[in-house]
Amino acid sequence: MHIKSIINNNKYTGLILGLIFLLINLSFTPKEIDIVAWRTLGVALLMATWWLTEAIPLPATSMAPIVLFPMLGINSIKETALNYAHPIIFLFMGGFILGLAMQHTGLHKRIAFLIISRFRTGPKALIFGFMVATALLSMWISNTATTIMMLPIAISIITVICKDNRSDNNFAISLVLSIAFAATIGGIATLIGTPPNAVMAGMLSSIYNYQISFLDWLIIGLPTSCLLLPVAWFILTTICFPTNDIKQINPELILKKKRELGKISLDEIMVCSVFIITAILWISRRWISNLLENTFPTGAINDSNIAIGAAIILFILPSFRSGRDRLINWEVAKNIPWGVLILIGGGLTLAAAISSSGLAAWIGSITGNLNNTSIIIIIIISVISIIILTELTSNTATASTFIPILGATALGLGENPLILIIPATLAASCAFMMPVATPPNAIAYASGYLSMKHMIRAGIWLNSISFIIILLIIAIILGPVFEVKIGELPSWINN
Repeated sequence: MHIKSIINNNKYTGLILGLIFLLINLSFTPKEIDIVAWRTLGVALLMATWWLTEAIPLPATSMAPIVLFPMLGINSIKETALNYAHPIIFLFMGGFILGLAMQHTGLHKRIAFLIISRFRTGPKALIFGFMVATALLSMWISNTATTIMMLPIAISIITVICKDNRSDNNFAISLVLSIAFAATIGGIATLIGTPPNAVMAGMLSSIYNYQISFLDWLIIGLPTSCLLLPVAWFILTTICFPTNDIKQINPELILKKKRELGKISLDEIMVCSVFIITAILWISRRWISNLLENTFPTGAINDSNIAIGAAIILFILPSFRSGRDRLINWEVAKNIPWGVLILIGGGLTLAAAISSSGLAAWIGSITGNLNNTSIIIIIIISVISIIILTELTSNTATASTFIPILGATALGLGENPLILIIPATLAASCAFMMPVATPPNAIAYASGYLSMKHMIRAGIWLNSISFIIILLIIAIILGPVFEVKIGELPSWINN
């Protein structure tokens, strides 16, 4: 059977299975659970099944609460719609517009070639340069857009260096895979780098009223990326696809492409300035808030309005290129991935209902039976499970489905929810084995330079080591930064 037929069959199976779950749920209500919590569970099962099987487009599934919550008495339409305009949505929206401005002016290519040109002495160094450039861009631009931008640059170099242009050439395989892997790894570093990070931050805010800032996540996400990137490079260029067959790369290849960009334009300089100022404001936001506490109300300056403020400035600043009046206009800005914003909103809406309906407390009471199981074992099992699952499903859907459940599980065990939520969020982005796992993987696979076995060979190594790195990061950073202590509930849980 063709792969397309299998995928379509899975979609139809998922579509029917989700409806069956909901109908069974509606047919009765157990005595030990409130009816609103039970109905919320029915909607959660429907959405999780449709998300994980992609029975219908992910954003379409994410709009199900708007229809089902009011009809089933879970929440009013007004309450349901609130989380589709959650502050984290606007943080991502502003980040998307900032990324589009970089692409619109060509700044992203200049940054890429500036970095790559520093690593042009040999095949391994060049691959590492591509990975650094890709990861750096992916911290601020979507993983998919970064891969789409970097891959043609890589292929143009492959076609010159690899004279026979064979699909099994180790350099070509390593370079193409390095871009896909680096795009995913770079996205882990920042709160706006990849949707699972936004889902996590939004759910912590809406369920527990706990705010995780851009800097908070940078402290845990950046070290994770910095460890994973050289590991991925070593796996690709030394273990799986040694690149010793290419002795020397003519540096003029890279320099020529860099020169083709011409001199940096005023538009690029202005976008770069807005980008740098925005990043500085995100990182120093807490200090600025404390400094201006007598001028602005508490919480007036936050990551979301910094992002939207930067976007508005891009609409205001003039362009010095012919045919353009502003650095960015709505014709460009309207191309942001609205589906991702709806997907995040749907996940936040479901998570909020799981908490407010009492379903989270019910899950917590059930998982309280795991009291005799070490929390370390539960962390290990949850991280392994999510790494495996996210190879087959959307990482955003995986995060949206399991983060509220893991938070409730932690509370049921008398633990800080972050002890399961943070490692699960990191694990949701560690999908390196399958083409269907992430858009960067799919784009790399579609290039024709590698086969499924190439991706699996490298991916299984990277998945295994990413598991170890996640545990290491959690052990070293989670306690000091987020004040997480095993066997102790945080003070903010009562908020």
